[in-house]
Amino acid sequence: MKLRSTVMYWSAVVRRVAPAAGLVALVVGGAMLAVLLVGDGAPVASALGQSTLAGLICGVAFLLVVPVPDTVAAARTASHYGLPLEPAAARLPAVRRVVADTPGITAFQLADSALHTITKAQTPVVAEVLELGHGKVSLICGTPYGPQVQVSIDIAVTDGRAVAVITCRPTTSWKRLDGGASWAIAGALEHHVRAALPER
Repeated sequence: MKLRSTVMYWSAVVRRVAPAAGLVALVVGGAMLAVLLVGDGAPVASALGQSTLAGLICGVAFLLVVPVPDTVAAARTASHYGLPLEPAAARLPAVRRVVADTPGITAFQLADSALHTITKAQTPVVAEVLELGHGKVSLICGTPYGPQVQVSIDIAVTDGRAVAVITCRPTTSWKRLDGGASWAIAGALEHHVRAALPER
């Protein structure tokens, strides 16, 4: 079962990086074609064949090299947090939603309660509290095998019903993979936020 879930995650990562691999293949193939035609004066048919092959090799290599370390990191992260690895761990940002009936409690009180519960739990590790406001908590969380994760918890209260939306993403905005770190943090935080928003 564990191997199956790891393979499914790897497959999801491959699908996620496939466009980038195609771009790598295109750039490498195009650059080689230009060098062969302009620099070496090779015949067009020969240059096309060689550049296409070079592009394909680089694209396939990219597909083989990038997903493997990310999958290993994701499996370790999932194990650390006691979660079964799933393909959803490859999606960014990771979003979770918690709904609870909380009559008579303000969004600020709920945000404060959520922050208190999260910091008391110590898992995940809160590296920095960026904001605590009316229905808003922003954090930076550390992970053992991946990058730091930026966390946003938005809590809205309507007619005694609270809806908390937890959004996790890498602090590095260009990252498209984070070894399941955002997904694992979101899963852990969902449990803590649910505990902080008890139904009354």
